[in-house]
Parts: sequence; structure tokens; C-alpha cells
Amino acid sequence: MKNIFLLSIILLSFSCKAQQTYPLSTDYDAVPNYSYFKDTNNELIPFVGTWKAMFDNKEITIKVDKIDHHLVEYVNHKFYQDTLFLRYIIKNSQGTVIKSTMNLPITQSGIKSIGTFPNENLVSFVYQGGDCRYGWGDVDLKLVDATHIKWRYQPEGVILTNKNCPNGADTTIYLPETSNLVFTKQ
Repeated sequence: MKNIFLLSIILLSFSCKAQQTYPLSTDYDAVPNYSYFKDTNNELIPFVGTWKAMFDNKEITIKVDKIDHHLVEYVNHKFYQDTLFLRYIIKNSQGTVIKSTMNLPITQSGIKSIGTFPNENLVSFVYQGGDCRYGWGDVDLKLVDATHIKWRYQPEGVILTNKNCPNGADTTIYLPETSNLVFTKQ
């Protein structure tokens, strides 16, 4: 009986596949579901922290957090990935908060990393947009040095109708629509 139990455990261990780990730059189409894209080269670490900049008389503070082993689900693909999430607070020249996502849970911030370009010291993010997905688009952060990053935000066009966006929805784009805005690490 003891031998059958041991044989069962050995067979079970061979039948279970260990989760495969890949570098962040690996194409998710080329790997099995539930693979893990790990920040093996610490490409994300320099971006983590709180950063500030001024733009159009507004103080913009962004907070970048890293979540390891975050589940990502696309239509036909599911995988784990070390991911950056970006939250922000925007204040007018009097210091009044205009818009903030700082109170949201990190993974519900609406801005998350989708790719790294280590040769360019760049991380690309996707922004889901505000109400009615208004302002959705791409955000890139480029590391200038240990205390500075450059911001680029390019919103995509959205056609709003009463059918896809009810009256009263906030269709203001709060994020700075610009390239090369320099943020300083706090």
C-alpha cells in the first residue's frame, strides 16, 4: 500500500506542469496560458515611486506602483505579469484638487503598463479613459535619469452620443496631453 501511495505521488508530480516564467519582453502569443512574465531585469523598478510636474498652471502628481504576478486576461490569453499601475492627482494653481485617482485600489487605477522597451528606457501604459472611456489612449514614461522621467500622453478619438454616454458624464480630459513633460521623483 505504501508503494502504491509513493508511486501515485511520483506520477502526480510528473503530470503537473510547473508554471513557465519568461522575461517581460516575451510575446504572450508564443507561450501557454497562465505563464508568468517576470521583471527579471528590473526594468520596472526605476519607475516606481511618486513623481511631480507642473503643466498649464496645474500640479500633477503621479504615483507608480508595481504589482508582481498580476493576472492579465485577454480574449484568448491569460497570463501573469509584473505590472506597473499609475494613479494621479491634479491640483489647480490654488492647490484645489481637480481630479484624483489616488483613493482607488492600485489595480483599479485605469492606467497600467502593457510593455517595456529596455533599449529606450521606456514603459508603455494603456489608459482606459474617464467616463464613457473618454480620453482613453497611450501613456509612455521614459526614464531620463534616476530622478526624472518624461511623460507622453496621446488620447484616442471617441465619438460620444447619448446612447453610449449619458448626459451628465464627465468628458473632461484631465491628464496632460503633451509629450516630453518632465516629472521629478519625490
